[in-house]
Amino acid sequence: MDKPPTINSEESEEVTPTEESNGKPHHKQRIFDDFYDTIPRLEILGYGIFLICYYCTIIYKFCKLSKKREASLLEYNYIHEGWSMINRGQDSDFEWDYWLSQLTRPFLGLLISYILLCRAVEFFIPKYRETCLILSGLGFLYGVFNWRVITCLILLTIITYCVSRTRMKSLIWISAIFQMCMFNIDYFQQWIDMVIDPDDYNDFNFLTSLCLLKFLSFSLDCCDEKTTPLCPVTKRKQDTLFDLFVYNFYLPLFLLGPIHVYPKFREQMNQAVQPWNKDKYVCCFWEALHYFGWMFFIEIALHYCYHPSLTFDTITLKNASYVECAGYVMCSLLYFQIKYMALYGFPRLLCLLDGLDSPKPPMCIHAMYTFKDMWRFFDRGLHEFMVRYVYIPLGGSKAGFLRQQLSSILCFAMITFWHGGGTNIIYWGITNWAGLTVETLVEVTLKSHVPDEPTWVSGAMRRRLMAAFRGLMYVCLFPSNMFFLSGVRVGKLVTSKLLFSGNLLHPFLTWFFYYSIVQILLEVYHKWGKRYICLKSYYFMGSRKPVNKDKDQ
Repeated sequence: MDKPPTINSEESEEVTPTEESNGKPHHKQRIFDDFYDTIPRLEILGYGIFLICYYCTIIYKFCKLSKKREASLLEYNYIHEGWSMINRGQDSDFEWDYWLSQLTRPFLGLLISYILLCRAVEFFIPKYRETCLILSGLGFLYGVFNWRVITCLILLTIITYCVSRTRMKSLIWISAIFQMCMFNIDYFQQWIDMVIDPDDYNDFNFLTSLCLLKFLSFSLDCCDEKTTPLCPVTKRKQDTLFDLFVYNFYLPLFLLGPIHVYPKFREQMNQAVQPWNKDKYVCCFWEALHYFGWMFFIEIALHYCYHPSLTFDTITLKNASYVECAGYVMCSLLYFQIKYMALYGFPRLLCLLDGLDSPKPPMCIHAMYTFKDMWRFFDRGLHEFMVRYVYIPLGGSKAGFLRQQLSSILCFAMITFWHGGGTNIIYWGITNWAGLTVETLVEVTLKSHVPDEPTWVSGAMRRRLMAAFRGLMYVCLFPSNMFFLSGVRVGKLVTSKLLFSGNLLHPFLTWFFYYSIVQILLEVYHKWGKRYICLKSYYFMGSRKPVNKDKDQ
């Protein structure tokens, strides 16, 4: 079995330095990497002007369409009365409404109490830090959720620990698959209905889904431990039931995620508590300001763009123009990314207060123009989980093309089933697998038949050709994402509108829009380095300076 990825597994794209004949170090580009050769600044300016005009046009037209449909959506309760100062209805979706509804006074009061208690324990009795995390976390959960939900999760945690002691990976996976069946197959759901009230089903379903991945991470890593590890600070044995409780019920990551694999969590939790300093205060302040800013932006935007509700109004979307339909797609994709910026950002802020570095929130969805980058840099924790526990154990990219495809298929099969296995999720999984396969085939072909620096084409033209291909793959990304967000029917409808309407100008404009984004991004990567942008090296305290650009290529 390959060695599990290290703490920064997404950084595995680093190139190997070689020596040129002149004796100067040269970093050889990977064939499928983007080419950062410069192109005229006037050309870049043209792409930028086109993007601004395109963005402004489609967003403006979609806001007008939303305003036109406002009265009808209010009448049928798809949207509700918004802020009085704006004097417009406000839209939202189930997930955003669900978590905003949790921000009640008891919730906020318990959360503040949790933060203050943990800081006091860290300062006065740091050796009881983990005990405090368990007790305060469970106390918070029992204060917010129905006692049956949390009691069932405690029982599942104990059962998981017992299964992990067998150190049999096949039994661990059977147990995990059975838990997923409980929520995705009607026959098993009747068992849950016997224990959990219907009003608490959504809470139990969501929380158990997150717990399941943590159960797998803990159990599978325990299987690989040849000796029982010791905590370097307290010298006690680890990977016990106590450690599983700390990992599973760690409050900042329990409610929303993201997934933080067990080895990283254990390593960070084992570190001695660091005293607060100016850098930490400044970091937490700016992160909090950042996430509250995006949360406020979402609330404002939902007064003008009714894309969640119009998802159910297929007649309006069917009659919409190309520009309005493009605005709908753009708003849906950006809203999804910004929403998870906030939903993953606030747990990360709480982790920083505890001295943990959880996975960063997703990149801007426009900066991920390949299927590979979309998986790698959107939900970083989920990507690392899939690579570590599914993709690499099944062979991964080092076991040949066929084994690589089998690994990819099983990864998508698991993540599709984990998401619920609906028809739209199946479409999303299949199109993502197909997109990754095409990218892999192109990479293999280029490595085999194209020299690193072909003489038959200039560097600038080579960049344009690569950007044209990237733009084409980028066009294939949006239907896949729309299947996930809006369902199969709406996904097919908007894809038909933007690409297959019969007007050749529409697919060209769509492709040129994404082509222009790729060119702008390549210019940004040329200046700061791709890894610096994708890994958000500017994002965490102490990492404000760009790394060597040559190493990012």
